Amino acid sequence: MAARDPNSHEFAVANGCNVQVTPLWQGDDEVETLMARFNDACIKHAEIERPKIMLLRHTYVGSDEADIAQAAYEMSVYYNYFFAWFKNEKPIHQGLIERISAEEIVANAMLSGDVMRKNNVVGNSQEVIARLKAYEAMGYDEYSFWIDTGMSFERKKVSLERFIADVMPAFAE
Repeated sequence: MAARDPNSHEFAVANGCNVQVTPLWQGDDEVETLMARFNDACIKHAEIERPKIMLLRHTYVGSDEADIAQAAYEMSVYYNYFFAWFKNEKPIHQGLIERISAEEIVANAMLSGDVMRKNNVVGNSQEVIARLKAYEAMGYDEYSFWIDTGMSFERKKVSLERFIADVMPAFAE
């Protein structure tokens, strides 16, 4: 069950459901908050066997700094459109939202490429491994590679291939 609010964590745990959380564009402080909510729900419902918890994060394993910076910018574009749609800030015509200019995207400091790189799992394989090891240490049982960012299929594919070849072996048991 997807959970963010403490009540949704409590409902999921009380009913023996595994939990999936996503901090969306927010950083690791939100990842910690979501785990704390889950742990609180588990304590409150100690009679229930502890379910699993999975973390869903936008992830990109880059080949070099330019590739990583491009991915971070593409995530910035994704979230600018997400918020414009979510907050009804741009009109929609025949299922398509009005275009957001590059200037508007760059001007949105809250969703800048630098923020996307810091807050999401975006980096080279060693940086990604370090982030995932930190999540594992927090108590996350599973990790979900969120690949839907609006970037090209080819870019998503090579990132996923790098994740499989270069990151996953660090978690082999």
